[in-house]
Amino acid sequence: MQQNLEADTSEATTANPSSRPSREGTWGERDAGLPVDRNSAMQDFEVLREELTRLSLQGSSNRDSVGTVRNRLSQARSITSQRRQSLARSVTSPKRMSFARSPTPQSAGNQLATRTKTTETEFSDDETTPGVDEDEKGFELGSFLKEGHFEKRTEAGESAKKVGVIYKNLTVKGVGATAVFARTLPDAVLGTLGPDFYNFVCRFVPQLRFGRKPPMRDLVHDFTGLVKHGEMMLVLGRPGSGCSSFLKTVANHRSGFAQVTGDVSYGGLSAKEQAKSYKGEVTYNPEADQHFPTLNVWQTLKFSLMNKTKKHSASEIPVLIDALLKVFGIKHTVDTLVGNEYVPGVSGGERKRVGIAETLATKSSVTCWDNSTRGLDASTALDYARSLRIMTDVSNRTTLVTLYQAGEDIYELMDKVLVIEQGRMIYQGPAREAKAYFQNLGFHCPHRVTTPDFLTSIGDPNERRFESGREFEAPKTAEELEKTFRKSDYYKKLLAEVNEYETDLQQSDLADARRFQEAVGETKSKHVSQKSSYTVSFFAQVRACTLREFWLFWGDKTEMKTKLFLIISIGLIVGSLFYGESLDSSGAFSRGGALFMSILFLGWLQMAELIKAVSGRVVVARHREYAFYRPSAVVIGRVLLDIPVLFVQVIIFGIIMYFMSSLDVDVSKFFIFLLFVYTTALCLTALYRMFASISSTIDDAVRFSGITFNLYCIFTGYVLPKPQLIDQYIWFGWIYYVTPLSYAFEGVLSNEFSGRQLPCSPSQLIPQGPGVERQYQSCGTTGYPLGQTSIDGSQYLQANYSYTRDHLWRNFGVVIAFTVLYILLTALASELLSFVGGGGGALLFKKTKHSAKVMKEETSLSDEEKGESVPVNGLTSTERPDANGKDTDMTQIAKSESIFTWNNVEFTVPVPGGSRKLLNKVNGYAKPGVMIALMGASGAGKTTLLNTLAQRQRMGVVSGEMLLDGRPLGPGFQRGTGFVEQMDLHDGSATIREALEFSAMLRQDRQIPKAEKLAYVDKIIDLLELEEIQDALILSLGVEQKKRLTIGVELAAQPETLLFLDEPTSGLDSQSAYSIVRFLKKLTQAGQAIVCTIHQPSSVLIQQFDMILALNPGGNTFYFGPVGDNGSAVVKYFADRGTVCPPEKNVAEFILETAAKGGNRGTDGKRLNWNKEWQRSQENIHLLKQIEHFKSERLHAEEPKASTQHAFAAPVWLQAYLLTMRMFAQHWREPSYIYGKIFTSVIVGIFNGFTFWQLDNSVISLTLRMFTNFLILLVAPTFLNAVLPKFYMNRALWEARELPSRTYGWVAFCTAQVISEIPAAIFCSVLYWLCWYYASGLPTDSSTAGYVFLMTMLFFLFQASWGQWICAFAPNFTVISNVLPFFLVMFSLFNGVIRPYDQLSVFWRYWLYYLNPATYWIGGVLSATMRDLRVTCKSTELTFFNSPPNQTCSSYAGDFVRQAARGYLTNPSATSECGYCPYATGPEYLASLNLKTDEKWRDFGIFLAFCISNWALVYFLIYTVRVKGWTFGIGFLFGLGGKVVGAVTGALGRLFRKKEMEADEKIEA
Repeated sequence: MQQNLEADTSEATTANPSSRPSREGTWGERDAGLPVDRNSAMQDFEVLREELTRLSLQGSSNRDSVGTVRNRLSQARSITSQRRQSLARSVTSPKRMSFARSPTPQSAGNQLATRTKTTETEFSDDETTPGVDEDEKGFELGSFLKEGHFEKRTEAGESAKKVGVIYKNLTVKGVGATAVFARTLPDAVLGTLGPDFYNFVCRFVPQLRFGRKPPMRDLVHDFTGLVKHGEMMLVLGRPGSGCSSFLKTVANHRSGFAQVTGDVSYGGLSAKEQAKSYKGEVTYNPEADQHFPTLNVWQTLKFSLMNKTKKHSASEIPVLIDALLKVFGIKHTVDTLVGNEYVPGVSGGERKRVGIAETLATKSSVTCWDNSTRGLDASTALDYARSLRIMTDVSNRTTLVTLYQAGEDIYELMDKVLVIEQGRMIYQGPAREAKAYFQNLGFHCPHRVTTPDFLTSIGDPNERRFESGREFEAPKTAEELEKTFRKSDYYKKLLAEVNEYETDLQQSDLADARRFQEAVGETKSKHVSQKSSYTVSFFAQVRACTLREFWLFWGDKTEMKTKLFLIISIGLIVGSLFYGESLDSSGAFSRGGALFMSILFLGWLQMAELIKAVSGRVVVARHREYAFYRPSAVVIGRVLLDIPVLFVQVIIFGIIMYFMSSLDVDVSKFFIFLLFVYTTALCLTALYRMFASISSTIDDAVRFSGITFNLYCIFTGYVLPKPQLIDQYIWFGWIYYVTPLSYAFEGVLSNEFSGRQLPCSPSQLIPQGPGVERQYQSCGTTGYPLGQTSIDGSQYLQANYSYTRDHLWRNFGVVIAFTVLYILLTALASELLSFVGGGGGALLFKKTKHSAKVMKEETSLSDEEKGESVPVNGLTSTERPDANGKDTDMTQIAKSESIFTWNNVEFTVPVPGGSRKLLNKVNGYAKPGVMIALMGASGAGKTTLLNTLAQRQRMGVVSGEMLLDGRPLGPGFQRGTGFVEQMDLHDGSATIREALEFSAMLRQDRQIPKAEKLAYVDKIIDLLELEEIQDALILSLGVEQKKRLTIGVELAAQPETLLFLDEPTSGLDSQSAYSIVRFLKKLTQAGQAIVCTIHQPSSVLIQQFDMILALNPGGNTFYFGPVGDNGSAVVKYFADRGTVCPPEKNVAEFILETAAKGGNRGTDGKRLNWNKEWQRSQENIHLLKQIEHFKSERLHAEEPKASTQHAFAAPVWLQAYLLTMRMFAQHWREPSYIYGKIFTSVIVGIFNGFTFWQLDNSVISLTLRMFTNFLILLVAPTFLNAVLPKFYMNRALWEARELPSRTYGWVAFCTAQVISEIPAAIFCSVLYWLCWYYASGLPTDSSTAGYVFLMTMLFFLFQASWGQWICAFAPNFTVISNVLPFFLVMFSLFNGVIRPYDQLSVFWRYWLYYLNPATYWIGGVLSATMRDLRVTCKSTELTFFNSPPNQTCSSYAGDFVRQAARGYLTNPSATSECGYCPYATGPEYLASLNLKTDEKWRDFGIFLAFCISNWALVYFLIYTVRVKGWTFGIGFLFGLGGKVVGAVTGALGRLFRKKEMEADEKIEA
């Protein structure tokens, strides 16, 4: 066979000396070197093989070994390079080798060898590619796999893990209808009363569910078939047909389905046994790429392989990483973050390759790939498919693939194809015979339509075509097609093949299965049970997860710096609050406050862990299916990382707090203090993660964590001492015993006070004044015996708190026990619960008459394919009546006469160390009736050019000339253009009609009447064929439906100039993509100008475009001109320069491949530079002349009428009104937001009211009255944690789409955000006030109660607006979540409650105390509720003292009472044991807090002013920071801090690298 290949190559070279080699196996990288010499390539491989063999035998160190391989490879290349240079002078390039398929079964064995060797040859091209590592060339994947590095191989060189898949009578059912009414706020509130809990329990105990069972729907209907090892099956079907459901079921991912019947076996192993012992051997790669964005590529792959490689083989991990990076051409991204939509990282295509490589790292035997080419250009997608082909052949893997817009070259790589329509199997058999099968049934395959597109179109009435005269006899429905297939010979052969395979398995006594089991067992660590699905031990999993957690922690420098800044700054602030604490009785209570804050703050700060725990679920769930690790290993790994991280934080915070607060300077007490602060922080962190593990959403986790934290604060024993909690409030007192903070507080308090003497403060001696003798004085602090002025600290604790130091280590043990309990519960929940959804389900409808009618008429069911719900009329989004009759209406939709030109456009962005040019002198034009396709490989600058032309760049430097009709662009240009985003950004709670009407009302000219705008929306809905689902919520739409809506939103704006579209077909199947492009073509024919980027256009798609603008990396144009009939103009341009397009080649793929490989070589041996070739071409010269002609022609045309140009079409009041209405609808249809506020208000109100139930008039009740009012401040953290993400997401949508498109401005945005919060704030304040006020026994007269209600309402308004302005200036959500505690600490502490006014340090007392809004809220409410209070002391609250002989209590202490102007004597006539009550009235107590009863309305006015200032700050910060880009110097400070941290880490990095190099040198020596 090899001789034949070489002979074919020689003949091709002689026959066509100008032909060029095709290097499609290099992932689209540019080929700039010489042709491949197989002999020299084999020499390179031999060096690599020897090194890898040596490594596997010796187990040498990892990275050093890789370096040795590279050195030897480079030496081999230097030897062979001389041969290649001489060879280049005499030998031309060989002809591209094809994947020829033998039509006869007899040659199947030879076919496999030919295909494998040929593919390896295409991967072994060793050319010099700019920007690509040299080791990426010359790498032969097939040969590498044969070495056994990805799986065990037999002595015969075959894979030891050969597992075929058999499925018999497989049926998969889903639950629910395809359309339901959306859940609203009343539904959520009523669900709390029982239905929600009932449904939750029924998830785990289905037997409890009674009544009518939910509707069931077939997702996969009675499938029988076989995929043998070494075979690839392509699964085709329209979105919603059941492709993903089938792949998930084959991969044994059944949790998202209601019922699975039938049998699936893997080489004789049952599905049950596979799930139990071999989970990681059958994997499913989802369409969406889910990774930890702050890990780099190397870390992601390293972690994957660590969990799939036992310790003995760990030295091969770097070699495998190197191989994966080479195979997928991402070696240059090794140190780049993976990233996501919000974190910058590798490109989308590179991220997809990382996901593919991670799946391959599982070393699985059966792999199901779900639309894995999404986001890859055509050339790269083909290379990916070839990689799978090699792995399938060499490793005898079983591969199932479903692809959208698959090219013919990819299809030719497949062995079998399965075609699904509406969950029914309409064909399964040889891929090469599928087309003929359907043609024999009467279907027609048009010219240039690929086979996958033809097969997918069979079930689509709009796309399929019939042979002339056979329209009526051909089967049409899914049931008819299934029935026809079951009667065919192909189905009989399929059943025979299944029976034969089962017979072979039985006759061989499952030899392959036993060999598979042995091979899997040998790959496992010796500490792992043979029945376990995991490769390494639980200890090794924990170690790997801990390492990953460290990478995540160290990789997020922003959060690390922010948290460090907060700990130091708040430590200094809180420490200064208690600075110089008195050592006598006057400082006793405040000392408790300092200790309370010490154990509280770091745990409070750790609430940010909630977001990490919830957001990482998807990745953990996928890794669990890959059998990388148990989810509990992640739980333990996070705890292990917390140990050192929290230790550092505690040391920093603890040292600052301990010494600034003047706590006891004793070594043992200091370390005991740190120990309790440390364990408490660990305990609260574990608590938050526990709530995250049992909460379905982040809203639930925040709500439960916030309320629990509030209860812990109340029942710790500081606000309400332990004796009162246990004795007086028995209904809630038990919470004290289940609060770990209470044990920590007792521990630190008893540690501080034990062994200390507390002399009575002179200010607290009773009585005082002239004539008072010391022996007749007592201390006014509780716990001092009669006549004593100094007691031991333990006596004070026993009298006031019932605490004792004897419980110190018991308390420590209890905190540890709670911590372990929370960790164990988290680990258990992570193993048992999963909240990761399996994809989109039913369409959600707004309740209207129209939607009710549609749902009533619903007759069809849909699949749960990733949001691709079938519309309720039973048709897919492409299965609609022909819209050709609506072309006449198009002329009313698209009206454009202007010509847009751009000349010498350049775009440069700053990068570390300089700048980078992304666009380089790009020229072009867009005119009415012309649709332009922007094409190029990933990273070429397509989206960058689109954003630049649309005036959407917000950073970097744009230069060049962009003119509209020869005139500079005015302020209304962006409003006059439509820009269809690639990401389909919308307010998910709006309906389709509402979104279109919103765009029309705000973006069409303000002179157009409202009725006309709404009528225009009706036309758009009609043209987009969205009538049936116009009341569906956007968040429930499928991919294509959202894409149509995105286009419709821009069309509803009636763009006057042109329409920009960014990847409108990305992620769609072929029919949906064609439907979108066909619609755009109709717009163009009606006179609209369109510029559109496109990634994987088929031959049919590219013919819809009029012109192509092709870019190379760096933003260099290498073609701009017409497409021509069947691409004739493009083909001619490149053919004139020596590069010929094959007759049946897709022109779009030809352009991408040509750009990637370069042109023919010139006389100097260098390839033709297409960029320079375009610059000096006649076509470019003609283009420049055309641009000048358009400019002059349009400049002299009739100038548009002079009118006032508005940046926004609608007036501000209309913008604000419509946006406010949308916000109200959003709150109504996304009930978790308002429901969380209601839930918190009710729960905290009830606990506050009933904990302080019916307060009496005693002295202790004065403090309790202060604290019951103070506890409203605990509502603020939970409310702010709800307001911040809501405001942030709305702000992100506004900045990303609606501001650039000039839908509405900053005034309308701020107004809508502010107004929409007011009703919920008022409603929640009413609930809180009712639950709290009357239960606590505060005055019930209308004047007082009404005042407190007004203040409560203002507080709820204050906290909503407060969160909004905090979010308005913060750059990202990480900064917001970490800065929030800073504001809350300042708000809660500097108001005179925790630290009384007269004890505040001078620095804070005279400015921050008066700047704190809480000062005035607490002051106003206390002034109102204590104004008429008469205090009656209990006997335990009295200070007893003896009077001198022959003196009554009144004669001895009467002057003191009168001079103090507070308190009273209970027994003035007595001569001994005089009782003194420190307060006689409420105003006397208020005076000690620096409050006056006549200032309540002043406090009301000031607090109202703070509310108004909050709203003003929202407007001010949105305008200055978000619109104008001001930083107020904060960016400079953070930048300076970043440089300092960067310098330190850089120095450490250099030190480590130096030591590593020294170690390398020693090893090499």
